[in-house]
Amino acid sequence: MEEVKLEKENIKVLFVEDEDLARQKLGKFLRRRFEEVELCENGLDGFLKFQEAFTSGKKFDLILSDINMPKMDGLEMLEKIREFDNEIPCAFITARNESENLIKAISLQVTEYILKPIDLEEITKKLDKICNNLNLEKKFKAQKSELDNYLDIINQEALVSKTDLKGKITFVNDGFCEVSGYTREELIGASHNIVRHPDVNKSFFEDMWTTIKEGKIWNGTHKNLTKDGTTYFVNTKIFPIFDINRKNIIEYMAVRFLVTEEEQEKRKNFKRFIEQLTEYKKTIGKLKTDKENLDKRLIETQKTFSVLEEKARVSEDKRKSLLKQLEAYESSNLQHNKMDIMAKQDKSKQFDDMYKSLNALKTKNLKLENDLKTMQAMYDSKNNEVSNLIEKEIENQKRINELKDLVSNLQKENGELRVKKGGIFK
Repeated sequence: MEEVKLEKENIKVLFVEDEDLARQKLGKFLRRRFEEVELCENGLDGFLKFQEAFTSGKKFDLILSDINMPKMDGLEMLEKIREFDNEIPCAFITARNESENLIKAISLQVTEYILKPIDLEEITKKLDKICNNLNLEKKFKAQKSELDNYLDIINQEALVSKTDLKGKITFVNDGFCEVSGYTREELIGASHNIVRHPDVNKSFFEDMWTTIKEGKIWNGTHKNLTKDGTTYFVNTKIFPIFDINRKNIIEYMAVRFLVTEEEQEKRKNFKRFIEQLTEYKKTIGKLKTDKENLDKRLIETQKTFSVLEEKARVSEDKRKSLLKQLEAYESSNLQHNKMDIMAKQDKSKQFDDMYKSLNALKTKNLKLENDLKTMQAMYDSKNNEVSNLIEKEIENQKRINELKDLVSNLQKENGELRVKKGGIFK
């Protein structure tokens, strides 16, 4: 049956263990699960391998290490690593349960503590927990990066400001300062009506404040006034920002877009971009869900594989036991087997002789058949020649008879002529 290749987790693991058997066995287990696993036999080699990867920009995602090792133990190694990276998760695997080590391990932010002898089911659960946290952290960083990109795009395309509950400006972006003509220092702390245009009715802003105080989003197009008195139109959305419990409004944020032909086109392009990005995120979300389902199936398959390995080991032990029994049986019956073999060899020799004789008879018979065919061909050839000769003899005899008749007729005619001549000359 064709082997099914399982997708490995894209996590780079550094595994440090001084015992050769434990390192190779657990290393094999880890390589079935993770895309890249680096094995080291002591703490010093582990630190140097980590330092090399860190400085080259190809950092490890997870460290698994024994504590008691030559050259540099696991705690000393982790102390050195923490000088470079305070966030990388680390799990210690050890045969001892010393409180001093545990306290030091906690101070070094050790993620897990696994006791020997290693239980594969236990270590799988702990690896699942660590990997889940790693994946969540990666997702968080990716989402944060994505959010920063959105904010950067908005900062480039929109006029953004924040106010407190009384309408005092607490934040403005560069675009707001550039369009309004005010510096950031002039705007922070000032009332937002600093850019209000006198032509806009009070009822317009009363409706706006009523809407946002109710916790709703307000949207509208209106004109503002720059510092030098120039009018500009903006399309504005104001968002109430709540506290962590989503009960009380703590501030307001406004996002504005200039309403000009050029800015409108930019807004349309940006809207299309956001729609495409949203669709892309949905697709990515579905793919991530599919991957998570595959990861679960992989874990179940690994568990099944472990069970099958154990069954294979038991079967191998049984096979070895049966092999020993067979060897004992063969040893006790060796003499009898030798006699059987000799008898079989004699029969085999007799058979070979008979086979050779049969082949010789077949060869001789084949030769006789070939000779017979040759003689038959010669007979057929001679028979044809005799038939041809007979036909020629018959034809010659016929011609002889015809010649005889001709001679006879000539003689007869000649005699009659002589008689006539004799009568005339008498």
